[in-house]
Amino acid sequence: MRRYTDRFILTPGPTEIPHRVRAALIRETTNPDLDPGFLDLYNSVRARLKRLVGAEKGDLYIWVGEAMLGLDAAVANTVREGTKVLVIDNGVFGEGFADLVKLYGGRPVTLGLDWRRSADLHAVERALELHKDVEVVTLVHCDTPSALLNDLRELGKVVRSFGPLLVVDSVSAVGATEIKFDDWGIDVLIGGSQKALNVPTGLTIFAASERAWERFKAVGRGSFYLNPMLWKEMLDGRGVFPYTFSDVLLYALDEGLKMIFEEGLDSVYARHEAARRAARAALEAMGLQPYTADVSCTCPTVTAFAPPPGIRPADVRKIAWEKYGVMIAGSWGKLEDSVLRIGHMGVQASYAHLALAFSALGRALADLGYKADVGAALEAIAERF
Repeated sequence: MRRYTDRFILTPGPTEIPHRVRAALIRETTNPDLDPGFLDLYNSVRARLKRLVGAEKGDLYIWVGEAMLGLDAAVANTVREGTKVLVIDNGVFGEGFADLVKLYGGRPVTLGLDWRRSADLHAVERALELHKDVEVVTLVHCDTPSALLNDLRELGKVVRSFGPLLVVDSVSAVGATEIKFDDWGIDVLIGGSQKALNVPTGLTIFAASERAWERFKAVGRGSFYLNPMLWKEMLDGRGVFPYTFSDVLLYALDEGLKMIFEEGLDSVYARHEAARRAARAALEAMGLQPYTADVSCTCPTVTAFAPPPGIRPADVRKIAWEKYGVMIAGSWGKLEDSVLRIGHMGVQASYAHLALAFSALGRALADLGYKADVGAALEAIAERF
């Protein structure tokens, strides 16, 4: 939730920026290329990120660039002409991996999975048995346009048993739910600063396993900005950055991570779990239909739902924002005209934020002729917190 005067944003995009993080953003800047203290801070921040995602054995870097940089780099450095890639396609962004694969000359294999359910483990297993020459598997951990959560732990087991590299977009899950990079068979993990970490857009988190580095070398992508090898050689090897870093964004990420670890990971994850159950219960209390099949396959950071019959998502969003000062998200791709979403990531995962969102939603729906029981929704939210 971000406030502009009397307006609030409750979407699965950039989240509310806490005061501590805002203060970090206005710290006096330095020269990251020359300041030895900045390199120490960078290494401290990435050490905490490694703890957060369970990548104690793998390597992890923070790059300047929106998280799409990490997705692009992951495919660019694992896919070459003719590489067969299994794309776990149950979602807008999951399906979108196929476009990146094609861009780098790869051959995507898609499964046509149900967008309302976590990826079918047996379907993935059958595809890997059929396509024994698959070298890479791509997966979106939390596909925000549909609020679909995939079972990363179990899918990692399946993929590792067949041998391909597993590339995971976890941008909307890092900092909201448990991730064990080393233990779950992940080879490349991409995160971003702007979701549950409570930091503005602009930083990519890129973790790579030993197997991934071997693949990067074999592919030998001729690139500069998309080249993780450059970071290993320059940052780890010589203690210098490949290009000038954004010091203020790193200060902000440092503060955001301090907040998470001060609260404690168990508490942070429990709060997001409460938020996803509360949001779903509130929808049901208002007679609205969640998009995902059940709560277990719903992201802990966002909830998607269908508006009542005859009501357009765009109309709900317009009234909620312009009349009640609360921004509720629509969706993308084939879900654009049929799905609404409420974000509950980072500091948004709270009773107060959800109560505000559902109050505005109920009022907007009432203005459009649908009488929702907002009181019942608020009671449902309170019971989960």
